[in-house]
Amino acid sequence: MHTKSSRYTQNLAIRASAKLQKKKRVNSEAKNGQCEANSANTLLSPHSYKFCASLVSLLLHLHQQRFASRFCMAHATLGSPEPAAKPRLRCADDRHRRRLIVVLCIVGVALAVGIAVAVAIAVLGRSRMTSSSGGGREPRGRAPTEAIARTCGVTLYPELCVSELMGFPGAAGAGDAELVPMSLNATHRRVVDALYNATALGGAAALLAGARSGTAYGDCVEMLDAAAELLARSVGAIAAPPPPPDSVDADTAGRDDDDIMTWLSAALTSHDTCLDSLQEVGAGAGDDGRIKPQMLGYLGNLGEHLSNSLAIFAARGRPGGELSDVPVHNQLHRRLLTIDDDDDVSFPRWVRHNDRRLLQAAAAEIEADMVVAKDGTGTHRKIRDAVKAAPEHSRRRVVIYVKAGVYTENVKIGSKKTNLMLVGDGAGKTVVVGYRSVHDNYTTFHTATLAVAGAGFIMRDMTVENRAGAARHQAVALLVSGDHAVVYRSAVLGYQDTLYAHAQRQFYRDCDVAGTVDFVFGNAAVVLQNCTLWARRPLPGQENTVTAQGRRDPNQSTGISVHGCRLLPSPELELAPAARRGRAATYLGRPWKPYSRAVYMMSYMAGHVHAAGWLAWDASGRAPDTLYYGEYRNSGPGAAVGGRVPWPGHRVIKLPEEAMEFTVGRFIGGYSWLPPTGVAFVAGLTV
Repeated sequence: MHTKSSRYTQNLAIRASAKLQKKKRVNSEAKNGQCEANSANTLLSPHSYKFCASLVSLLLHLHQQRFASRFCMAHATLGSPEPAAKPRLRCADDRHRRRLIVVLCIVGVALAVGIAVAVAIAVLGRSRMTSSSGGGREPRGRAPTEAIARTCGVTLYPELCVSELMGFPGAAGAGDAELVPMSLNATHRRVVDALYNATALGGAAALLAGARSGTAYGDCVEMLDAAAELLARSVGAIAAPPPPPDSVDADTAGRDDDDIMTWLSAALTSHDTCLDSLQEVGAGAGDDGRIKPQMLGYLGNLGEHLSNSLAIFAARGRPGGELSDVPVHNQLHRRLLTIDDDDDVSFPRWVRHNDRRLLQAAAAEIEADMVVAKDGTGTHRKIRDAVKAAPEHSRRRVVIYVKAGVYTENVKIGSKKTNLMLVGDGAGKTVVVGYRSVHDNYTTFHTATLAVAGAGFIMRDMTVENRAGAARHQAVALLVSGDHAVVYRSAVLGYQDTLYAHAQRQFYRDCDVAGTVDFVFGNAAVVLQNCTLWARRPLPGQENTVTAQGRRDPNQSTGISVHGCRLLPSPELELAPAARRGRAATYLGRPWKPYSRAVYMMSYMAGHVHAAGWLAWDASGRAPDTLYYGEYRNSGPGAAVGGRVPWPGHRVIKLPEEAMEFTVGRFIGGYSWLPPTGVAFVAGLTV
């Protein structure tokens, strides 16, 4: 009886095991089929697919073993010789069947959850990989819609554009106008993913705090964060109707396409600045080679995605969608500038009286929010402490009066410190001094004595200087990234890379800028008006170059306009021996990036300017055909254009209509934001 009962128990176990094996095969085939479908639909990698299938098999196997063990143990206790055990066996068999059904249901749910988690992990991993690499393929078997093909046709990277939009939810049924914010949203997601990955390197970067790679990492995190914010602002401006002209948010909420073009151009510039900083890694002590390759991997082809979004919006924002070498800006509110004759300094007559008083009054007469004084007679002894105490996201003008003195400190005005104004006692009297250079393992971006990222910044009557010296190479005095920045009656002094006009719209009036190599550089839309650009004595074997403009994309609304200025040799260069002075020629600029753009209009050029005018970036002597270097009605011994470089991108501008595109009124939209500052400016060509 015992043997028969044992065989009966074994037969039950065998039949149950066979049923489970059959169910396992069915479930495995179904789940594996689902994994294959998910692999096709979600772009699972082969490793992710194997992981999904293995997880299903493992869970089924564990459940089978657990059930068979429990089944045999239960029936072994029922294998007694007493006949009374049979009814208990049937009852127990029914209970186990019901329990089996319940257990299988629970296991089925658990399997579904497990598979979902596995797929989610795999999809997230693939998303991170494609975000960092910038990959992505056009879904197989799907052709782009006419709207997507037409939209991507204006970009520099159309295949990448089609792939991106084809994978964006809702894009297949979207029209041309709807694809614009979709492109920006998709690019914004990629920037955020790159930023997310970059922050994961924070621990490793902290170990390299004294090395240039650690500084480059900090640059990249800051720049990716700025790019994400600029893209988000652009998407919001497209979605919302333009505010009325008298709105308090009119200057920051995207009143017209120029604002969004500025922000998208700056987002691409931020990405490029990260790359520039990474390119500087490797020469400094302590660089171990970890940060640079990982960051480059996270960036992938993010720059191409940013370029595509910029191109798509540029085509939408211009009548007919035609792209031109010189951007056609918003035509509204253009009028001739009128000047009051009764002012000591010429201001437009529509500038508010209070703003005129603020700009024209003596510094001691200004009612400042904070006062910086080295002798302790103010609210702060250091400029950076006053900046730290200033309110964030201010809509009103916040004035910091900096009394005369030499302040040796590096000051950073972050993006949250908006509408900040620094007022000194005069250039040469209130002086901010720094000594940072790339020689000290800083990146160029991190060498600035004064760095400004907040929008609406104004500085007047101050000197900002980097005293690192020519021998220590790149050493920035003033770096400005914030939109609608004004520098008035101030001096910016250094040697190589003195003034870093990094991004967005900037205006410099009645200023002195001195340096040697690339001493006005960057990728802002910047106008220098009625300024003096001093060429200093460079190192042996170096040439002076006034500008190095960094426009890398034809759709960026950026460039350097030198209007009504003076290009002069500094006393130290004039006093150099004639032979040395002849070798240290001064050029108007050289192309830092492929679409470099700089224009000199109605300016005086002394004899130290080389007859060729412009210099190639390297010793090859070649320059990209895509640059735009213009000269219009300049004067002086260095202004003769007969011996200029024969580059296709060099233009001797004949028509005033072409020159007008680089004036304050058009190039940086000065009519819309300069008047409230009270700074004198000429919007047209006449100076």
